[in-house]
Amino acid sequence: MKGKDDGADRIGRRTYLGVAASAGLAGLAGCTSGTTASAGRAPPKVPKAMLESGGWEHIGGQTLDPAFEQSVGPVSVSAAFETLVYEDTALAAEIKEQTLGQAEGQFFLFFATRVTLEPSLSNIPKAARGTVVDQIETQARTQYEAQLKDVGVTNVEQSGTGSMTVDTGDSARVTEYAATIPFESITFPFTEEKKFEIEGREVDVSGLLAVWEHDGTVLVAGGAYPGENFELDVTKEPTDAISVSVDIDLGLTPDAYREELRSIIKAVE
Repeated sequence: MKGKDDGADRIGRRTYLGVAASAGLAGLAGCTSGTTASAGRAPPKVPKAMLESGGWEHIGGQTLDPAFEQSVGPVSVSAAFETLVYEDTALAAEIKEQTLGQAEGQFFLFFATRVTLEPSLSNIPKAARGTVVDQIETQARTQYEAQLKDVGVTNVEQSGTGSMTVDTGDSARVTEYAATIPFESITFPFTEEKKFEIEGREVDVSGLLAVWEHDGTVLVAGGAYPGENFELDVTKEPTDAISVSVDIDLGLTPDAYREELRSIIKAVE
């Protein structure tokens, strides 16, 4: 990973994932704060060994109990949310180091939420069960997209849907996202009178959201990560006699981040 540009201060100006991930599913019922969980509630199980070996750190979470209560057909359903949030702090530290401390932010985050229902999902009539899961998934998508937009991520779109089999053998419904975040212009002082400017551009952000049933509960897990490598090679001529080249290459690997995130999500239970 190379980082020749000591002025890349705009890369980390927005912690675009922090709000999106830490909010988890907090907004599904319009709640803004959590309460003490009641008996029987439990956070999702995450692959701690995998996270620790990958440079991830637990950075927070949230409990909402109850998160919502409503009738679905003949059944009255209440739900509690337990959310855990992790950040790839190793990646953040590496980017900061390679940019000489100018790029700071949360670049790669993961969250997992257990939605515990009362009555248990397995005890809800089959005709109503699908409606409950569908509603949780729809609201999870809506909240996820809204939180990204709230922190300056633009052009948020669902880029694909599908399914994957998680490690417990359950089938998860997956929504993939594509978005962008503004990278503003960078100005370098060349002399007291002249400046060297690199024009702004859009940088891709990718995301993933999975929803599945497990052991009478609903699990929601996902995250967001850099959707492209940040790489620029710019030459300017501040005077007729001088040519200046700036080479920025953070060596980011979106495909590897995507596969890592999928592996972590699959291990949630």
